[in-house]
Amino acid sequence: APFLTASDVQGAAEEDSRVVGFVCVFGAHDRQWGSFIDNLHVDVHMHRRGIGTALMRQAGAWLTSRFPRERAYLLVWEFNPARALYARLGGRNTGIVEVENPGGGVGRYCRYVWNQPHRLTTLQPVAADGER
Repeated sequence: APFLTASDVQGAAEEDSRVVGFVCVFGAHDRQWGSFIDNLHVDVHMHRRGIGTALMRQAGAWLTSRFPRERAYLLVWEFNPARALYARLGGRNTGIVEVENPGGGVGRYCRYVWNQPHRLTTLQPVAADGER
């Protein structure tokens, strides 16, 4: 049986036949928050090259084509510097969520929300100083 269903997708970024980033998306995952953008990862040596932005746009395009009326959201560790990327891409931090970690303990995560998934495909990243 396939790992992914019709409401799930994975995308990857490659360079020189090597995976340098990936994203996993679960469409219509949560009644309140909408579709879940999960596990966006970019190789640490490939940061600041637009790969995360490209993967988020890919996720937004997929969600727009299949779940256009659902909000999109993700959870990111509260001290993760990637929070700046999500804010630049128009994500709104709706606050801290405490999640029990599989290995024990509780992690504190920020929930970033996009009210419409097409916003991920149409917004130009906003620089830290507010310029586009």
